[in-house]
Amino acid sequence: MEKYRIKEAIIVEGKYDLHKVKSLFEGIILATDGFGIYKKTDLLRHLDALSRERGILILTDGDSAGGRIRSLIKSRVSGKVLNAYIPDVYGKEKRKASPSAEGKLGVEGMKDEVILEAVRRAGATFLGEDAPVPPPGITRLDLYEDGFFGREDSASRRKELLALASLPERLNVSSLVEAINCFFGKEGYQSMRDQVQKKFEII
Repeated sequence: MEKYRIKEAIIVEGKYDLHKVKSLFEGIILATDGFGIYKKTDLLRHLDALSRERGILILTDGDSAGGRIRSLIKSRVSGKVLNAYIPDVYGKEKRKASPSAEGKLGVEGMKDEVILEAVRRAGATFLGEDAPVPPPGITRLDLYEDGFFGREDSASRRKELLALASLPERLNVSSLVEAINCFFGKEGYQSMRDQVQKKFEII
C-alpha cells in the first residue's frame, strides 16, 4: 500500500498508535509515551522547534487523557499546530483484555479511512496535492447565540452537535470552535446547528 506524505510532523500518544499511523503516512511521526511527555522536556523543545519549522499535527485519543496531552503540547509550542480528532467509538482494541477506562477506541483501534479523514479534515498539507481553500469559519459568539453555551440546556445541545460532527464529547467551547472551523466551516456548522435545533424543538 502506498503511504501518504504530509509536511507536518504527526504526534501520537503510544507505540501502538505510532505503528498504526506509520502504516498510513510517511514523514516525521513521534509518540509522547502517554503522560511520559510531562517529564520529557527535550521532546517538548523538539516539538516546539518542529512546530516552527514545518508545523505539527496532534492526533491523540478522544478520552480525557488524550485531551490533557493535547493541551500540554499546545501550551508548550509556539509555531503551527493542527488538531486531528477521532470520533468517539466505543469498543476494545484486539490486543487488550478489557476496554479503556472510558470504553472508547483510541487511535490504534480506528479504521484506516477514519484516521486519514481526521488528518485531512485537520488541514494537513498532503505533499503532491493542491491545498484546499479553507471555508469561512465561526466564532464563540456564534455558538453562544445558537445556544451551545450559556443556557441551561447548552451542555445537551453541545453534546448533540459533537455527536453529529463525530468529535470527542469532552471538547471545550474554544476547541469546538477550532474543530468546526478546521473540518466544516460556517456552512457545515449551520447545517448541523439546524438539525440540533429541530431535535430540541421536538423535545
